[in-house]
Amino acid sequence: MRGRMLLIALCWLIPALVQAEPMRVVTADGAITETVYRLGLESMLVAVDTTSGYPEETQALPKVGYLRALPFEGVLAMRPDVLITTEQAAPQENLERLAKAGVQVETLPMAWTPEASLERIVTVGEILHARSEAQDLVAELSSEIRRVQQSAVNRGSRPRVLFILAAGNHSVLLAGQDTAASALLDAVNAENAVTAIQGYKPASREAILASQPDAIVIAESTPGQFDISNWQEVAHLDAWKSGHRMVADSMFLLGFGPRLPEALDALNRVLPSGTAVVSDDS
Repeated sequence: MRGRMLLIALCWLIPALVQAEPMRVVTADGAITETVYRLGLESMLVAVDTTSGYPEETQALPKVGYLRALPFEGVLAMRPDVLITTEQAAPQENLERLAKAGVQVETLPMAWTPEASLERIVTVGEILHARSEAQDLVAELSSEIRRVQQSAVNRGSRPRVLFILAAGNHSVLLAGQDTAASALLDAVNAENAVTAIQGYKPASREAILASQPDAIVIAESTPGQFDISNWQEVAHLDAWKSGHRMVADSMFLLGFGPRLPEALDALNRVLPSGTAVVSDDS
C-alpha cells in the first residue's frame, strides 16, 4: 500500500518538476530582448543577438551573432527551447534547420506603428506564458503613448524632419519613405523631409540641402558614429543652427520596443511648435 501511494505521489511530482524547469530562450532582435526584460523574464534568456544592447545587463549574455546572419550551430549550442525573432532574421534555411532540430522558432512581424508595437509585446508575453504581465505593460505604455501623441496633435503643425541613419562601416544614409524612421515621424504628427526616395539611401549632399527641414534627427548604430564636422551641409541647415535636432541610439529610436513612448517623447520635444489648432466651434 505504501509503495502504491509513493508511486501515485511520484506521478504527480514528476510533471510538476518538468514544468518547473525554466524555459531557455534566445532572442534575436533588440526590441524583443528589451521586451523580455520589461516583462521581468530575463532569467529565461540564455543568449541574444548583436542588435541586443539594452539594457546594460545584456552585455553579460552570450551573443549568437547578427540578426540577419544567424548561425545554426551558434544558436543550437545554447540549447534553446524557443528562438524569438522577427521577419528580418536570416538566413531562412538556418531558421528551418533550427525548427527541425526541435527549437520553437517564433518569427514575429515588424512593428512600425504604436499599435503593432504593443501587439508584439502581447505576443511575446503569450509565447513566454506571461500574458497577464504583457497586458499590464501594454496598458502602461498605451497611456504614455497617448499622452505624447496628444501633445503632438496640439502642436498645430506637421514639421518636416530630415532623418539620417549613421550605420555600420561609417555609412550615412537618408531615411526615405517606407522606413521605420518615416513611420516614427508619422507617429508624432511630423512629415519626412525626404520624399523622393524609398528606403534608406546613401546621403547626398544635394538632397540634404534641398530638404530644408524644420528639424533633424540622427540615429547612430554606435555612439559618436556621426561626425558633424564631415557634414557641413547638415550643420548649415537652419534646423541644426536653431537647435531643432537630436542624436540618439538607432535601436532606441527605430526599435519600436517598450521604450517607444520615450522615443516619441524625445523626438516630439525637438520639433518646433506651430500655431495651435482652434476648433471651428470656439
